[in-house]
Amino acid sequence: MLVDDHAINSLKTWFDIEYERLKQEWKSGQYENLPDCPSFKVTYTYREALNVLIKGPQSIDETQLKKMIDEELEIENHWKEHKRDHWQR
Repeated sequence: MLVDDHAINSLKTWFDIEYERLKQEWKSGQYENLPDCPSFKVTYTYREALNVLIKGPQSIDETQLKKMIDEELEIENHWKEHKRDHWQR
């Protein structure tokens, strides 16, 4: 996958911070299962995000990105029309 190493390195930094927190929580013996630790979900999410950035997504569904682009273009066109109409008065 062609993701900028800076993005991966930045996210890895945050993962490392949360991973250390998770390790400390687990070592404390306060939690019966690893997922019970308060920082488990955040650590897991960072790990999953890193996997996607490094390996690429499991599947590709362009629907959400296309919807975002279409909505932004619609807003941009609205404001272009609004400006044009305003200046033609």
